[in-house]
Order: sequence, then structure tokens, then C-alpha cells
Amino acid sequence: MSDIFYLFLSMSRVALLFFAASIVLVWIGYFGFTLFTSRSGVKQSVYYPYLAYSIFIVLWILSNAYFQSALLTFFSENTAVKMALFANFTSFAAFICAYIFSCGLISIRFNNKLLSHQKLICILVSLYSLIVNLLPNQTVIDVKIIAAGDFAITFGPQASVLFFCGGGLLILTFRNFLIYNRSNSVLIQKKSQYMIMGMVIFMITTLIVHSFVPFAIGDFSLAWLPPTLAIFETLLIGYALLFNRFYSLRYIIFQCVSILSNLFLYLLTYSFFSTLFFGNDPLFIILLIALVGFSWQLSLAQIKRGVNRLFYGKDGNPSENIQNVIFHFQHSTEHGIIRLNELLNTKRGQILNINSYSEFAAFKKYFAGNYSVLVKDELEFQIQYETHTGLSNIRQLKQDMDANNSALVLPIVGLNSDITHLFMVSKKDHNSLFSSEEIEALQVLFEQANQYIRSEEQVRKSQVLAGSIAHEIRNPLSKIQYHFERIDTDLFNVSNNSVHPFLNEQMKDFYKELTESKKAVQLGSRFIDIIIDEIKGNSINPQTFSAHSASRLIEQALNEYGFAGDSHQARVIANTQNDFQFLVNETLFSFVIFNLVKNAVYYFSQYPLSTLSIHLECGELENYIIVTDTGPGIADNAIPHIFDEFYTSGKSNGTGLGLAYCRRVMNAFGGNIHCQSKYGSYTRFRLTFPIINEEHIPENLFKELKEALTGKQVLVMGQKENTTLISSLLSGFNILVSTFDNWESAAKHIVNNKVDFAIYDLSLSPTQFEAFKNIRSGDFGSNVQKIPLIALSCENTKNTHFDTNIFQGDFKVSDSPMLFAQSLKLLVDSGSLKPLGHLIGKRVLVVDDMQVNRMLVQSYLTKEGIIVLQANSGNDALCIVEQELPDLILMDIHMPEMDGLEVTQILRQKGCNIPIIALSGEYCNKVTKDINQYMNDHLMKPIIRQQLIQKLQYWIPESEAKEMIVKRDDCINHSI
Repeated sequence: MSDIFYLFLSMSRVALLFFAASIVLVWIGYFGFTLFTSRSGVKQSVYYPYLAYSIFIVLWILSNAYFQSALLTFFSENTAVKMALFANFTSFAAFICAYIFSCGLISIRFNNKLLSHQKLICILVSLYSLIVNLLPNQTVIDVKIIAAGDFAITFGPQASVLFFCGGGLLILTFRNFLIYNRSNSVLIQKKSQYMIMGMVIFMITTLIVHSFVPFAIGDFSLAWLPPTLAIFETLLIGYALLFNRFYSLRYIIFQCVSILSNLFLYLLTYSFFSTLFFGNDPLFIILLIALVGFSWQLSLAQIKRGVNRLFYGKDGNPSENIQNVIFHFQHSTEHGIIRLNELLNTKRGQILNINSYSEFAAFKKYFAGNYSVLVKDELEFQIQYETHTGLSNIRQLKQDMDANNSALVLPIVGLNSDITHLFMVSKKDHNSLFSSEEIEALQVLFEQANQYIRSEEQVRKSQVLAGSIAHEIRNPLSKIQYHFERIDTDLFNVSNNSVHPFLNEQMKDFYKELTESKKAVQLGSRFIDIIIDEIKGNSINPQTFSAHSASRLIEQALNEYGFAGDSHQARVIANTQNDFQFLVNETLFSFVIFNLVKNAVYYFSQYPLSTLSIHLECGELENYIIVTDTGPGIADNAIPHIFDEFYTSGKSNGTGLGLAYCRRVMNAFGGNIHCQSKYGSYTRFRLTFPIINEEHIPENLFKELKEALTGKQVLVMGQKENTTLISSLLSGFNILVSTFDNWESAAKHIVNNKVDFAIYDLSLSPTQFEAFKNIRSGDFGSNVQKIPLIALSCENTKNTHFDTNIFQGDFKVSDSPMLFAQSLKLLVDSGSLKPLGHLIGKRVLVVDDMQVNRMLVQSYLTKEGIIVLQANSGNDALCIVEQELPDLILMDIHMPEMDGLEVTQILRQKGCNIPIIALSGEYCNKVTKDINQYMNDHLMKPIIRQQLIQKLQYWIPESEAKEMIVKRDDCINHSI
């Protein structure tokens, strides 16, 4: 029975050893073929010792297989002694080749030649090994054979010395690998790690099984183990030599454990059913094979999921995580790249069109018909350790990767198998290599993602074209606006809300048309801003939100809307009695109101009795704006879809985007929009806004108002209930208030006392107003004539428009401190509380490369008595500032050669503190950040006169011309 057991074991060991030898032989063939064909440019002399080492390992494995086979008992003990000597010789020859190979790795700088002491070691140990193994009874005296695989060797006196020399060679080889690992190249470090790992496995098993156990215990039963495990050393070292790209050790173990676990599952199933039920029934084996074929992938996937959690501590390994980024690319390329950077642990990755950059010529040439991946570490290794004619191209590729700060370049293939883009990613943060599983996953990912990248690029091109068109529209709009201003100045020279009484009705109608045309241009420019933001895909920026009065913005929007005629405008009724405050972007809110008004007015002609009403409601949790029209209504089946994009019903020229965008805007405001309708009767839109409490109001609002208004003396003329309320509210800002209900008392006070600004209640009688106008006419002297006048309105004056020739601003009576403070802040920010005429003689520099834009601004400023300086470039602006030192600069953002931001940075670096207001056709997040960093304020193009003057009134300080000249001279001497 024991003979059969030993025979079975010996047969298993022989099969295992022959299998190991076969694997190494196949590997030697593959290694040699690849070395002499695909890698013809490498320094092959480095690899010859490894090939010799591998051949000796095969011979050593086969010699050990002899002792495990039946041949051991078939031949004599003398033959066994010769085979033992042959095993000693082949193993020792393998050790010498490994040592020579390791010396060659670290001696590249010596042209791969062994150093003198290395040559001496090789010669001495080789001669010694040859002599002691040829001389009888020196290393092996006798082999006692019991059975196949069961034997005992009697060692000679030189055996211990020979094994000691062999161990010494292993240690020296291991030392060389450690030296090799000290390289600055991460790739060489990775290669040496694989070599060291293989060497450690071999050294430990050999020293224990072939040295310690036989000498100390005399047991040779495990003599087959080191030759079997030598396969790992051979393959790991060869893998590190032949390849420059590696799978991570964790990933290799993960895959091996998963496959072996899956295999064990089926083997266990086979053992269980064959033992208890079927034995070796051929039908059962066929069914089991079929089961494996159908369920292998399913079971492997489940096992991988569990093993994955064991090795990575979470679902998904690096390969799976990278491939799953496809879902981010479906959203946007930017999101996909951000996620990839996180997974690859890199700071920067980008996708670039290969045809858009001339510096990518080398990449384009390399990737032509070649879809492999470029890794900079691999290029550096080839440059250092290989010699062939293509090295100049490799050096160029490396230089291009260095120039783009890229450690990996992957080609992305288009529909026609042409390379359209490059994925370029920087080095990993921890200076580690990109693993093979990561690179393969990236290739799979971009095979799927290329369609999303191409589609997004086409959309981006369309967006750029549409954005460019929208920008170009600004120029003719600016020109139209400029000519409107010239007509207004030359023919009328009045403000929008007042026309001289001597004009005939025809001229008044013409003036009205002119006013509506100017409104249309201004609205067009504002909506171009919205279009450009949408084209760029910019999200609605909450930083552009500010607190406003709902009633004020609604009235402003209705005044700016271009109604077809007075009859249409008369059918729009706004009841803004229940005013409240909200945080919104003024332009975007106007768009919402315009859209709702436009949808209602569209049916005014078809439904001559229909009306549009707007009213406000204040709730406990939300505030509301209710917009109701009594037009055709909306069918029940259409209401669920009216806020869907591209849905339209009832209008032949509708796009189906207006209400969808309104909902986006309202959601950005923190509210919503809902629709209720009865077909044939009415349509009601309810706009909801969150209630603003104290935490929504800027903390420094009241502080800023106190700093700006403390000590100011104000005259308030109006009805007693209004003047009492205003007086109590103003006193909270340390303002001295004098109230009057008639002109006679107010006139006495204004003549005998200092008044910084005056507030007039529009609800007083027309007689009182005519007398109040005497302030502006100069009847009380020039100092009184300069006093800013502010119009005060209440519910019974809601339809009264204040005369801009008399008043500089207006606000409504409100018992809400927050609403009142915000209204007062608007007056301060607009400069409406500064004395009239303080801009006369001020010098403003207008910097813009477009002449029409400069002409438009000049037409506005000259009306205010401002001296206008012009510059059509950044360099001209720097020269003019240094020579003239203006009081304020209007700076275009986008100009050729040197843009407005660059000019501003130069001025700030020189210590120039002149207020600079940016002029721009866009106001995205980046522009906002740059302006806030270097400039004082911002105006959108085309410029609106009222907004421009308000900015100047706020930023140009109050001072006499003489004082400004002194200040200007001082600044010229000290700051520029």
C-alpha cells in the first residue's frame, strides 16, 4: 500500500515539475522571439545571461524530476549520483548567470561589462563548481534509493562549501537588485520590485529545503519544491525585463484569488455530487461541463464582488471604477475628466483636439495607425536603456509630453478610425506608475466616451458660433443706441419721462416712438446677456442676486416692456400694494415678467375684452406674485407640459423654451412657478419666493447706511402720516430730519438752514409741486439749486411718474425697515443723494477698441459737463493715465493686444487708486472674480445712460474743481 502511495505522489510531483519546465520553456521561446523581433532596439547583451539562466533552470527542474520519477528505481544508484551532480552543476550555473545578469543591470554606465571583482567572482566560483562536481566524492558520495521520490543523499566534504558559495551568489544577486531599485526612475523601481519578489521566493525555499533541511534533518522529501517554485522567480524577473507596463500586485492577486475561488467552487460541486450520487458517470461530467460553460461568468462576477470588497474595502476596483466614468461623460466631458483625475490620483487631465494644436504633430505621426498609449516613464526608460534609430522620435515625444506636463497620452479614435483627440494626464500625486489595469480601463472607457466627446465638441462649436453672433449683435445695437441718443439730444434734449410743452402732437408722438425704440435696444442687449449665458451653459450665479422691492421691479419691468400701443398697456393692471422684498437678479426677474406678459398680450387682439392683472400677496411661509390673464386659457391636457422644454401650444411662432427657462430662474431664486387655468376663461401663474428674514439681508447694510448718512440734514415735505413715518425711519441712521406739510414753511427752512437732500411727497397738491420746483429753477440761489430732490410715492400715487428733470431718485413709503433700508441703499449707491453738478468738469477716460462704444459713452457724459478722454487700446490708456490722471476710468474688458484686466493690474501695481469701472458684454463667474479683484464696479454693454451716470455719481468724490486739480497733480507726482 505504501509503494502505491509513493508512486502516486511521485507521479504527481513529476507531472508538476514537467509542467513547470514546460512553462519556463514556452516562456523562453516567447521571451527570445519578442526580444529579437519586437524589441530589436534594446541592448540585447543585458538579456543573454537571463536566457542562459532560464535554460539552466529548466535543466535543474528536469534533473530534480528524475528523482521523483520511476527512473530513479529503474537505473542504478551510480546514475542517481551523476544526476545529483548534474543538478548541482545546473543550479550553480543558474546562480552564476543570475549574478552576471544582475551585475549587468547595475553596470549600464560601464557598457554592460562586468567589473574586475565581478569577473573574478564569476571565474573563481565557476571553476570551483566545475572541479568539485567533476572530482569524485567531493560533493555527492552516494544516493540511497528507497522508492521513486524517496531517497537520501550522502554529501561529500565540499558540499557545504558549494552550497555556501551558491547562497553567497544569491545574496550578491539580491544585493544587486536592491541597488537597481535605488534608481530615480519609478519604472526601474517597479521592475526591481518584481525581481526582488521572485528572488525572495526562490532564496527562502532553496535555503530552507536544499540546505537547512537536508543537512540538519537529512530529509529530501521536499527537494522538488524549490525547482517548482523557480518558475515564479523566472517568470517574475522575465516579466519585469520584457515589459515596461505592469499590473498592480493587488490587482493580480485579486484576479487570481477570484478565478481560483470560482474554480474551487466547481471542483467542490463535482466532488460532492460524484461522491454521493453519480460517481464518474460520463453523462454527469458532460452536464457539469455544460454548467460550467453557461454559469462560469455569472459565478465569477459574484465571487469577484466579494473578493473585491476583501482586497479594496469597497465595491469596485480601479479598472471597474474607471470604466464606470462613462456615466459622467454622458453628463459632460468636464465632469468625466474631474472624476478621472480623482480616480487616477492626478492633478490635471484634459482632452484636446489633435488637429487644433500644431505642437501635437509628433503625437499625430506616432499614433497614425497605432492606438497604443504613451507613458512618459516608459519613454524615459527606452531613451536610457535602448539604442535604435527611432530614439530621436522618442525624445521628441518625451519633450512634447514635458511641455504639456503630461505623464500619459492616450489617443481617442473617431468614427473613421482616425485619431481626433488626445487624453493627456499629469503624473500621479504620489509619483507612482499608471498600472496596466488603469491604462486598459482608460482605453475601454474612451472607446465608449468618444461619441459623447465628439457630440459635446460639436455643440461647443455651435455655442461659440452663436455666442460670437450674439456678441457681434452688440455692435450694431450700440450704434443704433448712439444714433438714438444723438437724435434725442439734437431734437429734444430732454429726459425720457418729460417733453417740453411747446412740442406739437406729431413731435410728441415721434419722441414717444424714439423712447420706445431706446427701450427696445436696451432690452435687446439685456437679453443677449441671457442668451450668451445659456449658450455657455453657465448656471445662474447666486452672487448676482440682491435684495429688491417686488413692487419696484414689477413697475420697472412694465415700464420697460414694449407694448404694441397705449390700448394694450391700459389693459395691464398692476396692484403692488402688498410689497415685499426678495433676492433676485434684476435682469432675470424682468425676463420672467416679460415672458408672462408677452404670452398674455399675444391674445389681446383675438380677445379684445381680455386683461392682464398682477398683484402681490404676503404669506406666512412664502410670498407670491400672481399674474392672471382672462384670455383663452390652457387646455387641461396641456398644463402638465407647459414648463417642459420645446413644448408649445396655441402659438405658431413659439419655441417652447420661455416657460421652461422661467422655471429654471424661479428655482434659482429659491422659489417656483405654478400654473392654474380654466380653458376659455383665464390663466393664472403663481410665482413663489422665499420670505427674506434678517439673515438674508447683508449684515453690513445698516452699518454702511449709517456711515454714509450720519449727520446729514434732510427736509421732508408731505402729508403728515407719511412725513412722520419717514422721519422715524431716517432718524435710525442718525439723520437730522425736518418735516413740513406746506411749501411756505419748507421754503423758510431751506433758505436759512443747510439741507443735504430733500424728499417730496407726490401725493401733495399740484400747487405745492409747482412751488417746490422753484428749488431747481434757482430762485433760492445756486447752492439750494444743487440740493438733490427725491420723490416719495405711496399707494394713491402709484401711477404717477416723477419728473427726472426735477428729481434724482424716488422711493415708496414703507413701514418695513428692511424695505426702506434697501430703497435708501439704492439711492446712496446710485449717487442720487449727491449735490447736482458735482460731475461738471470731472475727467473720465473711456477705454474701448470700438469707436461706436466710445462715442455712445461720450454722448452721455458731455451732457453732464464731464470732460471725456478716449483711448482705443491698453497702451494708449496707460499713457493717458500717466499724463492726465482722470477722475475715473471706464475700461473695456476685451481688447486686442492688452485687455482691460491687464491694464488695470499694471495701474494697480503702480499704486494708482483711480476708480475703474469695467465695461463688458459678459458677466460670467470668472469675469466677476477678476473684476472684484482689480476693479471697482461693472457695467454691461450697451451702456444705459442712467446706469452710467449713477455709477459716476457714486464713484467720483464730491470736491471742487480746484481741489481736484491739486489732488491730480499730487497723484501724478507720487503714484504714477
